[in-house]
Amino acid sequence: MGLGSTTVQGEFLGSFSIASIDPLLGVFELSTSAGTTIEVQLDRYSAETLMSALAQFLAQGQAAEFDDGM
Repeated sequence: MGLGSTTVQGEFLGSFSIASIDPLLGVFELSTSAGTTIEVQLDRYSAETLMSALAQFLAQGQAAEFDDGM
C-alpha cells in the first residue's frame, strides 16, 4: 500500500455466487466493520491461487497446534 492509504478490514460471511460456469467466474463478499460490502471477483486462476494461500495459512495453524500438543 502506498502513502496515505487506508487499510479496510473485512470478514467473509460465507456467501458467494457463480456468474458463469464456462469460463468459471464468481464473486464472494466481505463485510466491513464500517457496514460496507466488498465484492471480490474470481476467475479459475485467482480462485486456485486463493485456495493455495488459504491451505498454507491453515497449515501454519495446524503446525502451531501440533507443536503446542507436544
